[in-house]
Amino acid sequence: MSMKSFLCTFFFLLLDTAVVSAQSNIDSLLKVLDDKIEHKDIYFDKKEEHIKLLQSQKTALKKAAPEAYLLNQALYKEYKSYVSDSAIHYLDLNMDIAFALKDASKINETNITSASLFAQLGMYKEASDLLTGINVISLNKQQRLDYSIAYGSLYLGLGQHSQYVRMRRVYWDKAKLYYDSVRQQTLAGSEEYLRLLEKTLRLSNDYDKALAVNDQRLKLIEPYSPSYALVTFHRSLIYRKMKDKENEKRYLALSAVSDIQHAVRDNASISILADILMREGDINRAYNYICFSLENIQNYNTRVRSSEVLNIQTIIDKEYQNRNEKKNIQLKTLLAVASILSILLVISVVLLYKHMKKGQAFSLQLKKNNEELASFNQMLHNMNVELKDRNLEVAEANHIKEEYIVNLLDECSQYIVKLDDYRDMVHKKVRDRQYEDLYKITRDTSLKENESKALFTHFDTMFIHLFPDFIAQLNALLLDEEQIVLKKGEVLNTELRIFALIRLGIGDSSKIAKFLGYSVNTIYNYRTKMKNKSKGAREDFEARVKKIGAYS
Repeated sequence: MSMKSFLCTFFFLLLDTAVVSAQSNIDSLLKVLDDKIEHKDIYFDKKEEHIKLLQSQKTALKKAAPEAYLLNQALYKEYKSYVSDSAIHYLDLNMDIAFALKDASKINETNITSASLFAQLGMYKEASDLLTGINVISLNKQQRLDYSIAYGSLYLGLGQHSQYVRMRRVYWDKAKLYYDSVRQQTLAGSEEYLRLLEKTLRLSNDYDKALAVNDQRLKLIEPYSPSYALVTFHRSLIYRKMKDKENEKRYLALSAVSDIQHAVRDNASISILADILMREGDINRAYNYICFSLENIQNYNTRVRSSEVLNIQTIIDKEYQNRNEKKNIQLKTLLAVASILSILLVISVVLLYKHMKKGQAFSLQLKKNNEELASFNQMLHNMNVELKDRNLEVAEANHIKEEYIVNLLDECSQYIVKLDDYRDMVHKKVRDRQYEDLYKITRDTSLKENESKALFTHFDTMFIHLFPDFIAQLNALLLDEEQIVLKKGEVLNTELRIFALIRLGIGDSSKIAKFLGYSVNTIYNYRTKMKNKSKGAREDFEARVKKIGAYS
């Protein structure tokens, strides 16, 4: 086992141990789910490695049709809940093989599998066409069972998404008939039998018995196995019927964790969990979950789940907007009150000044005004404290602007002093008729060079202060042999300075050239050279540079 594989395995074990210990605490379990989402690429990379291994085995077979059929089946299973288009592609390949071999059993098997997938994806017309064309008499025992399951899924999906209320009941009745057939064809105690029994009990509101059946299903599978996500999701549906929110959230989270560990993109658990958290006021976490779910569904490519997730995302987005609008109204109100109090304070000070000029006769009035002023000051202080608390909510967003404004004012101030000193020196030279000295000064370019050097030094220092990990993260985008190494005493070099400006949003080569004192062609050559050093696609290099780092 390689060191990389060992570390990944060790990491999985640590996370799985954390999940087990978190089961008694929903908050801890949600933190585990947050961590799984943050490290999702580990699981997706593992899935991709396994798919590449199967594809390489298939390539080695060349034209060995029976073996290729089995590998296509394996690839379909990997893609079934990962990328729907690829899953369909490998089923199509198997259909070609089945017809080439003139194997009726394989043709039936592939048609039934395709129909099941189409029903899952909301492609009901395609699923119906495939199932209608199957000769039921030619099916073996397992195929008859799969055929009934596929038809049950088809009619269940039609019933759930039909806009025609009358037909919805017809579809559900047909789905029930096929699921009853499935139960008759399966052994009591098997997963398929227990799943349908649990569903029947849940729909008939017999929740205690449904939970007992779900307990049996959990005993048949390993925790966090691929089937674990489905069984825990079904358990959450029972708790939803029972209005037990805590247990519903717990099992939705367990289902979502299991899905992420197995790189399952077609999942409903996390989007439903996001909806619950949004209604409970945990907007940030709900938004993170729904964005992750939407990204998965877009990669998986299914209209059924997309519509569900988009509906929830719309609700969460609206809640975000409402919350921000309320904060803006509060802030504006506080600013208005503070402005009014400030005006009142100014008026009080003016009145106080006038009364003070009238002398001792108005001392009693002055004392009264002082008391009023103290009262206004206290009110203003209280409002300022409240305003400060509100401003903390937007302080992080203003941090960068403040840094740049302060430094810009400081630089402008220093530059004004330098200009005045320079004016004073020129004035003295003219006054003393030292024209030869003035001529030499005008020919000397050292002032520009020194000022440019000072400007770059200040820019480099300011930029690294804002983006301390910029150089390391930029090097991470470059090939190992093309890493940028600074000379002693350097903060940034020319290449880094160009891409620092790009990171700040200045992408125009002419503006960069003007700032750095180079020609536009030189800047273009630097940018092209850096793109050629990129680990990934050179076209995306600058876009990735713009995403480097977080403000500190």
